[in-house]
Amino acid sequence: MIHVYGIVQELSELPQLTGVDGAPLERRRLGGLELVTSDRAEAEITQEAVLDHAAVVEELMCRSAAVLPAQFGRPFGDESELAAAILARAEALARGLERVRGCVEFGVRAAVPADEPEAGSGVAYMRALLAQERAMTKIREPLAELARSATPGAYLVQKDKVSAFRDAVERLTAEHPELTIVCTGPWPPYSFGAEAA
Repeated sequence: MIHVYGIVQELSELPQLTGVDGAPLERRRLGGLELVTSDRAEAEITQEAVLDHAAVVEELMCRSAAVLPAQFGRPFGDESELAAAILARAEALARGLERVRGCVEFGVRAAVPADEPEAGSGVAYMRALLAQERAMTKIREPLAELARSATPGAYLVQKDKVSAFRDAVERLTAEHPELTIVCTGPWPPYSFGAEAA
């Protein structure tokens, strides 16, 4: 079975670590794309396997101009199954690589502290959802202006704009004391590779 960590561009060298199940990392080329993979004996999903996958993707971010990280999931049965999946989407994957080139992902959530809704109260639940949406609206646009792309709660930020993005989050936190704003990252662009992968 073949486990895929991601599709990379301008990978300087493979990370000096092993992949899932302790397997050595390999480079594969398919349809003009470079993949980082390893062979797996079994497809069991364990916490250790997920953490090993994430560690490899993090290292690929440090060594590549662009990474489309693969979600941890079902490995491919053999080379022909992998080739069929990649070649069918090669153009979209190449566009996805260009989209994330030189970028990282930040996750941003905003919450309005609310009273505990009464059990079973649909009205209270809907009000809480509406308050959450209004909170995100207050911060979404200023942060999206600093991002190459944005999805609900996630921002694709060029590496040279990371400081400005963090500064904007701090400024918005100060301007909106009624909100609890949580920013995580930088991460590999998982939220922005899904459209291509």
